[in-house]
Amino acid sequence: MKEGSVVANLATDLSLDVKTLNQRKMRLDIIANKKYLDVNKETGELYIVEKIDREYLCPTKSSASCYLKLEVILENPLRIFNIEVEILDMNDNAPQFRRDVIHLDISEATPKGERFSLSNAVDPDVGSNSVKTYHLSESEYFNIEVQTGRDGSKFAELILTKTLDREQQAVHNLILTAVDEGTPARSGTVSIVVHVLDTNDNAPAFDKGSYNIKIMENSPIGSLVIHLNATDLDEGSNSDITYSYSLYTSEKTQETFNLNPSTGEINVKGMLNYEDFRIYDMEVIATDKGANSLSGQCTIKIQVEDMNDNHPELSIKSFQSPVNENIALDTVIAVVSVSDKDSGDNGVVDLHIPDHMPFKLRESSDNYYELVVSEPLDREKVPEYDVTFTVTDRGSPPLSDNETMTLELLDVNDNVPQFPQSFYTIRVMENNAPGALLSSLTAFDPDLHENQYLVYFILEKEIANTSMSMLFSINPENGNLYALKTFDYEIEKEFLFHIEARDSGSPPLSSNVTVHIIIVDQNDNAPVIVSPWRPHGSVVEEKIPRNTDKGSLVAKVIALDTDSVHNSRITYQFLQVTDATLFSLDQYNGEIRTMRMFSYRDPRHQRMVVVAKDNGQPALSATVTIKLSTVETAVKAYSDMTEVPLEYDIFSDLNLYLVIGLGSVSFLLLITILVTIVLKCQKPKPSKAAPPCRNSVISERNSTIADSTLVSNDAYWYSLFLAETRKGKLVVRQPVPKGSRYIVSSIPRGTGLTDTSDSAASTLQPWYVTVFLFLSAILNTASTVTHYSVPEEMEEGSVVANLATDLGLDVKTLNNRKMRVDAVGNKKYLDINKDTGELFILERIDREFLCPSKTTTSCFLRLDATIENPIRMFNIEVEIMDINDNAPHFRRGTMHLDISESSPVGERFSLNNAADPDVGANSVKDYHLSSSEHFSIEIQTGRDGTKFADLILKKVLDREQQADHNLILTAVDGGVPTRTGTASIIVRVLDVNDNAPSFDKDKYVVDVMENSPIGSLVIKLNATDLDEGSNSDIVYSYSLYTSERTQNTFNLNPENGEIRVKEMINYEDFKLYEMEVIASDKGPNSLSGQCKLTIQVTDMNDNHPELSIKSFQSPVNENIALDTVIAVVSVSDKDSGDNGVVDLHIPDHMPFKLRESSDNYYELVVSEPLDREKVPEYDVTFTVTDRGSPPLSDNETMTLELLDVNDNVPQFPQSFYTIRVMENNAPGALLSSLTAFDPDLHENQYLVYFILEKEIANTSMSMLFSINPENGNLYALKTFDYEIEKEFLFHIEARDSGSPPLSSNVTVHIIIVDQNDNAPVIVSPWRAHGSVVEEKIPRNTDKGSLVAKVIALDTDSVHNSRITYQFLQVTDATLFSLDQYNGEIRTMRMFSYRDPRHQRLVVVAKDNGQPALSATVTIKLSTVETAVKAYSDMTEVPLEYDIFSDLNLYLVIGLGSVSFLLLITILVTIVLKCQKPKPSKAAPPCRNSVISERNSTIADSTLVSNDAYWYSLFLAETRKGKLVVRQPVPKGSRYIVSSIPRGTGLTDTSESAASTLQVWENIYLTCVTHRC
Repeated sequence: MKEGSVVANLATDLSLDVKTLNQRKMRLDIIANKKYLDVNKETGELYIVEKIDREYLCPTKSSASCYLKLEVILENPLRIFNIEVEILDMNDNAPQFRRDVIHLDISEATPKGERFSLSNAVDPDVGSNSVKTYHLSESEYFNIEVQTGRDGSKFAELILTKTLDREQQAVHNLILTAVDEGTPARSGTVSIVVHVLDTNDNAPAFDKGSYNIKIMENSPIGSLVIHLNATDLDEGSNSDITYSYSLYTSEKTQETFNLNPSTGEINVKGMLNYEDFRIYDMEVIATDKGANSLSGQCTIKIQVEDMNDNHPELSIKSFQSPVNENIALDTVIAVVSVSDKDSGDNGVVDLHIPDHMPFKLRESSDNYYELVVSEPLDREKVPEYDVTFTVTDRGSPPLSDNETMTLELLDVNDNVPQFPQSFYTIRVMENNAPGALLSSLTAFDPDLHENQYLVYFILEKEIANTSMSMLFSINPENGNLYALKTFDYEIEKEFLFHIEARDSGSPPLSSNVTVHIIIVDQNDNAPVIVSPWRPHGSVVEEKIPRNTDKGSLVAKVIALDTDSVHNSRITYQFLQVTDATLFSLDQYNGEIRTMRMFSYRDPRHQRMVVVAKDNGQPALSATVTIKLSTVETAVKAYSDMTEVPLEYDIFSDLNLYLVIGLGSVSFLLLITILVTIVLKCQKPKPSKAAPPCRNSVISERNSTIADSTLVSNDAYWYSLFLAETRKGKLVVRQPVPKGSRYIVSSIPRGTGLTDTSDSAASTLQPWYVTVFLFLSAILNTASTVTHYSVPEEMEEGSVVANLATDLGLDVKTLNNRKMRVDAVGNKKYLDINKDTGELFILERIDREFLCPSKTTTSCFLRLDATIENPIRMFNIEVEIMDINDNAPHFRRGTMHLDISESSPVGERFSLNNAADPDVGANSVKDYHLSSSEHFSIEIQTGRDGTKFADLILKKVLDREQQADHNLILTAVDGGVPTRTGTASIIVRVLDVNDNAPSFDKDKYVVDVMENSPIGSLVIKLNATDLDEGSNSDIVYSYSLYTSERTQNTFNLNPENGEIRVKEMINYEDFKLYEMEVIASDKGPNSLSGQCKLTIQVTDMNDNHPELSIKSFQSPVNENIALDTVIAVVSVSDKDSGDNGVVDLHIPDHMPFKLRESSDNYYELVVSEPLDREKVPEYDVTFTVTDRGSPPLSDNETMTLELLDVNDNVPQFPQSFYTIRVMENNAPGALLSSLTAFDPDLHENQYLVYFILEKEIANTSMSMLFSINPENGNLYALKTFDYEIEKEFLFHIEARDSGSPPLSSNVTVHIIIVDQNDNAPVIVSPWRAHGSVVEEKIPRNTDKGSLVAKVIALDTDSVHNSRITYQFLQVTDATLFSLDQYNGEIRTMRMFSYRDPRHQRLVVVAKDNGQPALSATVTIKLSTVETAVKAYSDMTEVPLEYDIFSDLNLYLVIGLGSVSFLLLITILVTIVLKCQKPKPSKAAPPCRNSVISERNSTIADSTLVSNDAYWYSLFLAETRKGKLVVRQPVPKGSRYIVSSIPRGTGLTDTSESAASTLQVWENIYLTCVTHRC
């Protein structure tokens, strides 16, 4: 504004009278500035004296306001007015940058959104006239964002909006424009040049991802295979490339080819052999040399091309010569293997033999050919063949080889011996001489030499456990057949066997013929008289009545002959007879009958000699003499055919005795019959199949039983033939010869005999079941492969396996058959021992040498085992099992790794893998890394199965902490025992710019005296960077937050950080300079650190500060609110700068704080709650100090007093009171004192106590208890009884006398403690009068019976009411017992006659109190003899008792026991004997049968025995009874023995039995060694 311009009317604004301004000496003083304004005393107007430049007046832009401070002073009276005139800014300055060009280096790896600080434009104007915004020229990569500094200034930040790519654009040129907001607007510009710094963001790339290269085998070492070329778009070290193999490249490939790490050339390093390796796969990695190196890879497949440099090989594995002329078609004559180490057409071979030969080649497997017979051979036409084998490959030119073998033909045994007859029947008379020639059996063979020499054999066949070779013999040379023993027709009737004629050819041929030997019977057994029976001598005495009728049967003669049917036909004749007219003899059945009746002339004794003659030539015979006596007395003859009564005359004494004896015998007979009827009252039901025989015996020695049939080999049997006579049944036993085979069937017990089975009757021959199993194996000469497994490194001579056994070969023929083992494609490590057939180690085997490739874990030695005669070939594979004989090893003992410290956690680094020649579990299985907090490993598996480790970063590296890491990598295989190999890993941590420069301090405060000379050193800043190289080079600069004024006043050296005075310092102009210095390193992505620097201009301090207490309030209530103002204080200091800056303080640890209300005015306010009970008053000292050097100060002390308020609630020492009161207490007794405390003063601490009302059973607590309201003493108003009231629970309140009053309450638990004040009361047994209880019990009461039970009750508490019972008095302590817990009185024994009738028991019931109380009861117990009802609490059943003495009781018990046992015995006997057993449907057991357990088997109720000894029983009926005759049965006979029922008659037997034995009735019964 122009000079003289009026600002305002000051007199009007201050309400002053303009007329008095001169009188009151009104003046205008300007504070700290020159006089720009003044007041017109006449008008009271404030006007401009000098033109005002705001930028000069207020050079700092910390505030948008600029004031001129004035003081208007008037006197009379003294008044001071403070006036502020604000100088408003106008847009009179344009924005300008300190530099014309800004250069920025930005890495292309900088992420999108990254910000970069730009130098701000400076505009002296303020407010809207200063810089308000910035504009950036158009760019797709950058824009700006306008920021506001701490001082309000505007500056721009460059923001990356799109990722930079140095390879696309290396430099970006921008224009930044700063614009203010004045009217008119002003602007300023600056150029920005952005240089894009390269980062390693492009990995090297090969021309192709994969390469396929072909190279000829035998290429010279050093030959170039391929020149790899990888390119990297980066620059500098980021584009320098190194080539290396990846871990997936096998060790074999790396040893064969060399890779130049600088040029990428791959050259041949080792000799190439197509036959060893045909394809080499490798993976090449191209890695740049950037800080965080990147890599690219490619795969290379090198195919080795074959050359025809190997001749085909021909090997005759087997050649069979000579061979038989009848060799079969397709028979293998020779086995030839061909091979060629070349490949493709060079390795394809063809095998040929000459044409027009009866042979052909047949391929059996890969490269194996068999020479087989294609046409029949005839030795007579062509005795031998020369076979030439020619092998040729298909290379260019082709290569070939040949070999010739000679085949010789042999004659073969092709004619079978022939007998003139196919069947021979030879008849042999029994009783022949041993060694007799039976016949000559001669065969003919038309072959020659050994093929026609014949040998004769008897084909073995067992009959009855007897081999044919034990019975017959044949001359092996001429075929003469001889008998080795004498044959007995009765034992063996015929033999059927085969004779074989075998030639001596190889293999021998044979034929056989059937020979049927028939034993011809001779009459060599005389008849044997089996009936009538002769106990002594040869005379048989018989008696018959003299009045016997004509035709009556007198006797029956039975004879047996063991010869054959013709010779065994027996006829009977009288040799002598007393009267030939009296008796007749049937010549066929031997029956002697009367021809007339006896006359008186006939003598009493008749003598007859009967001869039994067989039909043999000559005939044999046997005689029997029968002495017949006739009796004259008339008696009833015992006969089954008559019922004529017999009369007797007078009895003599003898008769009397006989009658007595007869009566006795009859009585005994009656008893016997009765017993028999009882025992046999139940007749068993016969079996439908084959009921058991009577008196049968079954032997189980070497027999087989199935379906009720017994077959025995060694049993001793009897055949029983029963012949009925007039006297009874005659039993004849005849032994059965050994070696015979019998079928024994049981006959049911009917009236007759059932027919035997057709099968048993029709034939006696055994069943034979023949099962033929034919095993055929067609073995090809190229058989299946036989596998063996052996570990490597076995000692020489160690046995692998028994090859002969495994191939099913006879060890004895190995030498003859020229067995040999050939190795296929390897040298001979194994051979065969032809004596034992064992395959053994010939030379120690090293698996790693034999199979160097690890592409497969299997390593085989392939062998061909060849044998001849006939030729056979076996393919054998011996798997060489790996053993852990090699430890893992690394190609390099030390691995160096350069890892950037910026590598992220989880980054992987490839390590060289360890190599182990072993395979499978013995190869490398695991890796272990030495302990490290930064690294771990992870095991990976390569394409070929190899294990390798990746080094994994598990914790971020910090080069500044540790620059090198030394690790140990251990490779462990899986063998037993394990083997290991180690390698050192040295990790060198590469530095990255990860540490920003840092100053020694974050904030510096420097004092500088005003008027210091220009160039004076203010401070030397020192920033350090822990990085190395360019990352640690530091450049110092001001930040954008440093004002232009400060930068103009002080100079900052960018190299060493020195700050020096650049312009004159005036304390009155600027008292304080603040700046922010940035230290930036020179790394690719530079980092920076900053510090704040405050430069204080020091002023001279010569004025003490002044302190004035404007207001102070005391006393105040202790509950005064927080932030309440207690005092108002003003401070001032006439100095300027720090000397004029004053600080007001009060002592620490006081509940007050100072709060500045306005300039130099402070309020003392309450900052924490006040508590009078803790601190009743405070002395507050106000201290004011300026900031001069040395500082000056002043102080003043005020006392603040606190008034009490009722702010504390009464407190009881406990929250819960438990008071125990003994029952029967005195009324008014003090129970406890319940006192509370209140820390307040005066009436606020006076307490009054109350019982909070609570009714229990309509009774108020105030009626039971009373409390003193002043001291809290609690009293009982009544006597308490535990049995009535056991506890009380109520509350007591304590209340102070404050306003308003405060209170608290406490819970009181009154527990009434029981006293033992109640004695037990007897409630059972009940006592009607007095204390004596009378009880009656029976005298015969048992031991342990309940006599009485005493029950007492006690109303005291649980402990006091526990009652125990004891006898106080007892008549007999041994008679009664008392349970101390339940009061039961029981008898300990029974009453005896000595015990008194009356017993007196006094029982005391005692409680558990202290002292104990008790009650007694007297029980008067009487015993009674009569039955009374016993008192019992446990039962209501009446017990009746009879009067028994001890002896009576024992007698009754004994009598009852014996009677009971007798009854049980009778009942059991009747039940067991009368119960009808359930018959078996198969074969019920025989009566009186014996079963032997000697190797037997039963089937169909039929017994067949070979060695049994049998008896035949024939029952002949006579007039007197049944005659039993025993006769041994001849050996060799075969019988069917069945049981005979007990009926009146007999059924017919089967036709086979009738034809064989031809006995009357033809009955067969079984009986073994025992009499039936």
